[in-house]
Amino acid sequence: MVILWQGGQDFVLRTKGLSVSLCQDCKLGDLEIKEPGEYEVGGVQLDWTDGVEQVYLEGMNIGHMKKAKVLSDDELAKLNGIDILLIGIGGGEFSETKVATAVINQIDPSVVIPMYTGSIEEFIKEEGGSTETLTELKITKAELPVDGRRIVILNAEHK
Repeated sequence: MVILWQGGQDFVLRTKGLSVSLCQDCKLGDLEIKEPGEYEVGGVQLDWTDGVEQVYLEGMNIGHMKKAKVLSDDELAKLNGIDILLIGIGGGEFSETKVATAVINQIDPSVVIPMYTGSIEEFIKEEGGSTETLTELKITKAELPVDGRRIVILNAEHK
């Protein structure tokens, strides 16, 4: 799978034969998704509830949260098993950095990719550890970290 960030809340996930757009209105292949629900196209599943989109593809669970909030036990149970978390940070239209960091620690994904405007330094400081900056992330289930967390800062690809 390849993950591209197009700026703002917009991401594209590419797999063999199918593209998933996570944005204001999501797309699963050619299917436009404008409201919460459960959808499946070509073996790729998208669940959209309570401001969180989860995509299941290539044996991985990708979560997309623009504006996160600290999760209750019930909410956390629904998000169990997120491998890769795309999360808004920095405030404004996105989550406040401290809230985002708390949610990341609750979910405990293997990979975190922030969406942001402005500086990302506060997030890097809060999250600790090392980060890597890429144009796109190519990853398979076998490449997910077993120990620790991988923080990937993607450069926005403009549409």
